[in-house]
Amino acid sequence: MGEEPMSFEAFRRSFSYGDRSDMQFKFLAGMGDEAAADTVAEVLARVGEALDTGALTGVRDAVYAAQVAAYQADDTPVVDDAPFTPLPAPLADLRLALVSAGGVFRADDDPMGPDGPTQAESLGLIKDFLRGAPTLSVIPKNTPDSALTARHPGYDALTAQRDPGTVFPLAVLRELESEGSVQLADIHYAFTGATSQVRLRTQVAPEWADRLVADGVDACLLVAT
Repeated sequence: MGEEPMSFEAFRRSFSYGDRSDMQFKFLAGMGDEAAADTVAEVLARVGEALDTGALTGVRDAVYAAQVAAYQADDTPVVDDAPFTPLPAPLADLRLALVSAGGVFRADDDPMGPDGPTQAESLGLIKDFLRGAPTLSVIPKNTPDSALTARHPGYDALTAQRDPGTVFPLAVLRELESEGSVQLADIHYAFTGATSQVRLRTQVAPEWADRLVADGVDACLLVAT
Protein backbone atom coordinates (compact mmCIF):
# COMPACT_ATOMS: atom_id res chain seq x y z
CA MET A 1 0.00 0.00 0.00
CA GLY A 2 1.14 3.54 -0.69
CA GLU A 3 1.79 6.22 1.86
CA GLU A 4 -1.13 8.02 3.47
CA PRO A 5 -1.97 11.23 1.60
CA MET A 6 -0.74 14.38 3.32
CA SER A 7 -3.39 16.63 4.78
CA PHE A 8 -3.34 20.31 3.90
CA GLU A 9 -2.61 21.11 7.56
CA ALA A 10 0.47 18.87 7.47
CA PHE A 11 1.50 20.47 4.17
CA ARG A 12 1.40 24.04 5.45
CA ARG A 13 3.12 23.07 8.71
CA SER A 14 5.93 21.36 6.80
CA PHE A 15 7.25 24.79 5.79
CA SER A 16 8.33 25.32 9.42
CA TYR A 17 10.65 22.70 10.92
CA GLY A 18 9.61 20.18 8.27
CA ASP A 19 10.56 18.70 4.94
CA ARG A 20 9.79 21.96 3.16
CA SER A 21 11.44 24.35 5.64
CA ASP A 22 11.48 27.69 3.90
CA MET A 23 12.03 31.09 5.48
CA GLN A 24 9.87 32.81 2.86
CA PHE A 25 6.82 30.60 3.50
CA LYS A 26 7.30 29.61 7.14
CA PHE A 27 4.34 31.84 8.00
CA LEU A 28 1.94 29.29 6.45
CA ALA A 29 2.40 27.06 9.51
CA GLY A 30 0.72 29.61 11.74
CA MET A 31 -2.34 30.14 9.53
CA GLY A 32 -5.61 28.25 9.48
CA ASP A 33 -6.31 25.97 6.54
CA GLU A 34 -8.76 28.33 4.85
CA ALA A 35 -6.53 31.40 5.11
CA ALA A 36 -3.49 29.39 3.97
CA ALA A 37 -5.44 27.97 1.02
CA ASP A 38 -6.47 31.48 -0.03
CA THR A 39 -2.86 32.60 0.24
CA VAL A 40 -1.53 29.72 -1.86
CA ALA A 41 -4.24 30.34 -4.46
CA GLU A 42 -3.37 34.05 -4.63
CA VAL A 43 0.35 33.38 -5.01
CA LEU A 44 -0.28 30.77 -7.72
CA ALA A 45 -2.56 33.20 -9.55
CA ARG A 46 0.23 35.76 -9.57
CA VAL A 47 2.70 33.08 -10.75
CA GLY A 48 0.38 32.29 -13.66
CA GLU A 49 0.19 35.99 -14.44
CA ALA A 50 3.99 36.23 -14.38
CA LEU A 51 4.26 33.38 -16.87
CA ASP A 52 2.25 35.50 -19.30
CA THR A 53 3.83 38.88 -18.60
CA GLY A 54 7.34 38.00 -17.43
CA ALA A 55 6.92 40.43 -14.50
CA LEU A 56 7.47 39.01 -11.02
CA THR A 57 6.31 42.09 -9.11
CA GLY A 58 2.84 40.63 -8.53
CA VAL A 59 4.29 37.42 -7.09
CA ARG A 60 6.57 39.32 -4.76
CA ASP A 61 3.79 41.65 -3.61
CA ALA A 62 1.40 38.73 -2.96
CA VAL A 63 3.96 36.88 -0.84
CA TYR A 64 4.93 40.04 1.06
CA ALA A 65 1.30 40.93 1.80
CA ALA A 66 0.65 37.40 3.06
CA GLN A 67 3.74 37.50 5.30
CA VAL A 68 2.70 40.83 6.82
CA ALA A 69 -0.89 39.68 7.41
CA ALA A 70 0.22 36.39 8.99
CA TYR A 71 2.79 37.87 11.34
CA GLN A 72 0.62 40.81 12.37
CA ALA A 73 -2.07 38.33 13.36
CA ASP A 74 0.24 36.67 15.90
CA ASP A 75 -0.62 37.33 19.52
CA THR A 76 1.75 39.75 21.20
CA PRO A 77 4.08 37.66 23.36
CA VAL A 78 3.88 38.21 27.10
CA VAL A 79 7.09 37.89 29.10
CA ASP A 80 6.41 37.85 32.83
CA ASP A 81 9.51 36.04 34.08
CA ALA A 82 12.16 38.61 33.18
CA PRO A 83 12.74 42.14 34.46
CA PHE A 84 12.06 45.08 32.21
CA THR A 85 15.29 46.99 31.69
CA PRO A 86 14.84 50.44 30.15
CA LEU A 87 17.64 51.94 28.13
CA PRO A 88 19.78 54.19 30.33
CA ALA A 89 20.30 56.73 27.54
CA PRO A 90 19.25 57.46 23.96
CA LEU A 91 20.25 54.66 21.60
CA ALA A 92 22.65 56.94 19.75
CA ASP A 93 24.65 57.30 22.98
CA LEU A 94 24.90 53.57 23.67
CA ARG A 95 27.36 50.98 22.41
CA LEU A 96 25.28 48.45 20.46
CA ALA A 97 26.03 44.83 19.55
CA LEU A 98 24.13 42.62 17.14
CA VAL A 99 23.30 39.07 18.26
CA SER A 100 21.47 36.81 15.81
CA ALA A 101 20.02 33.31 16.15
CA GLY A 102 20.04 32.89 12.37
CA GLY A 103 23.06 30.60 12.11
CA VAL A 104 25.24 33.20 10.37
CA PHE A 105 29.03 32.84 10.39
CA ARG A 106 32.08 33.97 8.47
CA ALA A 107 32.62 31.68 5.51
CA ASP A 108 36.26 31.20 6.54
CA ASP A 109 35.38 30.40 10.17
CA ASP A 110 32.79 27.60 10.27
CA PRO A 111 31.82 27.00 13.95
CA MET A 112 31.45 23.29 13.16
CA GLY A 113 34.89 23.02 11.57
CA PRO A 114 36.07 22.75 7.97
CA ASP A 115 34.02 19.58 7.46
CA GLY A 116 30.80 21.03 8.89
CA PRO A 117 27.53 19.97 7.25
CA THR A 118 26.07 21.83 4.32
CA GLN A 119 22.73 23.59 4.66
CA ALA A 120 20.99 20.65 2.95
CA GLU A 121 22.65 18.17 5.28
CA SER A 122 21.80 20.22 8.38
CA LEU A 123 18.05 19.92 7.76
CA GLY A 124 18.30 16.21 8.55
CA LEU A 125 20.35 16.85 11.70
CA ILE A 126 17.91 19.00 13.64
CA LYS A 127 17.65 16.52 16.53
CA ASP A 128 21.42 16.60 16.93
CA PHE A 129 21.40 20.40 16.91
CA LEU A 130 18.62 20.52 19.50
CA ARG A 131 20.62 18.31 21.87
CA GLY A 132 23.89 20.18 21.51
CA ALA A 133 25.20 23.35 23.09
CA PRO A 134 25.21 26.45 20.88
CA THR A 135 28.43 27.89 19.52
CA LEU A 136 28.90 31.62 19.21
CA SER A 137 30.32 32.94 15.94
CA VAL A 138 32.41 36.09 16.23
CA ILE A 139 31.87 38.62 13.44
CA PRO A 140 33.88 41.88 13.38
CA LYS A 141 31.96 45.09 12.68
CA ASN A 142 33.44 45.71 9.24
CA THR A 143 32.77 42.20 7.89
CA PRO A 144 31.05 42.58 4.49
CA ASP A 145 27.97 40.52 3.70
CA SER A 146 29.96 38.84 0.92
CA ALA A 147 32.16 37.20 3.58
CA LEU A 148 29.19 35.74 5.48
CA THR A 149 27.14 32.60 5.03
CA ALA A 150 24.53 30.74 7.07
CA ARG A 151 23.47 27.26 8.12
CA HIS A 152 20.43 26.35 10.19
CA PRO A 153 18.47 23.10 10.61
CA GLY A 154 15.24 24.88 11.47
CA TYR A 155 14.68 26.76 8.22
CA ASP A 156 16.03 26.79 4.69
CA ALA A 157 18.89 29.24 5.12
CA LEU A 158 19.40 29.70 1.38
CA THR A 159 17.75 33.12 1.65
CA ALA A 160 20.17 34.09 4.41
CA GLN A 161 23.07 32.81 2.32
CA ARG A 162 21.98 35.04 -0.56
CA ASP A 163 21.29 38.00 1.70
CA PRO A 164 22.76 37.69 5.23
CA GLY A 165 21.02 40.95 6.12
CA THR A 166 17.70 39.10 6.40
CA VAL A 167 18.85 37.62 9.72
CA PHE A 168 22.06 39.55 10.41
CA PRO A 169 21.53 43.22 9.45
CA LEU A 170 25.07 44.37 10.21
CA ALA A 171 25.37 46.32 6.96
CA VAL A 172 22.22 48.27 7.82
CA LEU A 173 23.58 49.05 11.28
CA ARG A 174 26.80 50.35 9.75
CA GLU A 175 24.72 52.73 7.64
CA LEU A 176 22.88 53.91 10.75
CA GLU A 177 26.19 54.42 12.53
CA SER A 178 27.43 56.58 9.65
CA GLU A 179 24.32 58.72 10.16
CA GLY A 180 25.00 59.04 13.89
CA SER A 181 21.94 57.00 14.90
CA VAL A 182 23.87 54.24 16.71
CA GLN A 183 27.33 53.42 18.02
CA LEU A 184 28.43 49.91 17.11
CA ALA A 185 30.64 47.59 19.11
CA ASP A 186 33.71 46.24 17.35
CA ILE A 187 32.49 42.62 17.54
CA HIS A 188 29.06 41.12 16.82
CA TYR A 189 27.75 37.60 17.25
CA ALA A 190 25.53 34.90 15.80
CA PHE A 191 24.55 31.34 16.69
CA THR A 192 22.09 28.68 15.59
CA GLY A 193 18.83 29.12 17.49
CA ALA A 194 17.86 25.46 17.03
CA THR A 195 19.92 24.28 19.98
CA SER A 196 19.55 22.99 23.53
CA GLN A 197 17.51 25.73 25.16
CA VAL A 198 18.44 24.51 28.65
CA ARG A 199 22.15 24.74 27.91
CA LEU A 200 21.64 28.08 26.19
CA ARG A 201 19.77 29.57 29.15
CA THR A 202 21.73 28.11 32.05
CA GLN A 203 25.26 27.67 30.76
CA VAL A 204 26.09 29.53 27.59
CA ALA A 205 24.03 32.73 27.63
CA PRO A 206 25.47 33.93 30.99
CA GLU A 207 28.98 33.48 29.58
CA TRP A 208 28.03 35.42 26.48
CA ALA A 209 26.53 38.19 28.61
CA ASP A 210 29.79 38.46 30.56
CA ARG A 211 31.67 38.76 27.27
CA LEU A 212 29.40 41.56 26.07
CA VAL A 213 29.83 43.44 29.34
CA ALA A 214 33.60 43.02 29.12
CA ASP A 215 33.44 44.47 25.59
CA GLY A 216 31.72 47.57 26.96
CA VAL A 217 28.40 46.82 25.23
CA ASP A 218 25.44 48.80 26.60
CA ALA A 219 22.62 47.22 24.54
CA CYS A 220 22.02 44.37 22.11
CA LEU A 221 19.87 44.04 19.05
CA LEU A 222 18.57 40.46 19.19
CA VAL A 223 17.45 38.95 15.88
CA ALA A 224 15.52 35.69 15.59
CA THR A 225 14.55 33.77 12.43
